[in-house]
Amino acid sequence: MLYLSFSSRTGSPRYVFTMKNILILFTLMMLSNTAPAQNSYMIDFGAEGDGIDWQIVDDGVMGGLSQGEGTLYDDYLQFQGFVSLENNGGFSSMRSPYQAMDLSSFTTVEIRYKSTDYSVGFTLNKHRVWYLPNYKVNLKPTNGKWAVATIKLTDIAQYQVGRPTGEYLDKESLAQMIRLGFITNEKRAGAFDFEVDYIRFLSSENRVTSNE
Repeated sequence: MLYLSFSSRTGSPRYVFTMKNILILFTLMMLSNTAPAQNSYMIDFGAEGDGIDWQIVDDGVMGGLSQGEGTLYDDYLQFQGFVSLENNGGFSSMRSPYQAMDLSSFTTVEIRYKSTDYSVGFTLNKHRVWYLPNYKVNLKPTNGKWAVATIKLTDIAQYQVGRPTGEYLDKESLAQMIRLGFITNEKRAGAFDFEVDYIRFLSSENRVTSNE
């Protein structure tokens, strides 16, 4: 069942209201100020429908012509579209709303996803201004099969205006995060299709091993 579809072209989400959707919205309102749990913090796009307030940000903010669209289903959030290099464009992204997140107690992040032949990056931001540094790690294509990427947070590199700075994510920056997201991670024109089930931050005491 489709719950929600949104894109950069609409300006705002197009809601498909079901009773479950209404309950999800109510729950999000009640929990919007809840801090991450001590040993783990999970964004579950499937069972919990946590992507209902994420949004698409394309290169149109810089004059580009790329187009992305997000669709929330029962089991995952789909991010798909087309990257165009015209008008100095070249990216599409899907981002969480701004919210203070202290992630400093976590050491790893797990992402269950599948994708086609286009690389997508997982991003973490502590600044609202686009030209200040952010953090990004590449998620390789999985040939359309579900996979779990387990990433050590201190291995995630810092970038500024798309270029690596040589620095890496540290505990101090993890305590200042305000936004997470996904962004197309190749500078080439073409279609992309990325689906994500969950993002889970884990401490060393709570780390689990997946067989996928």
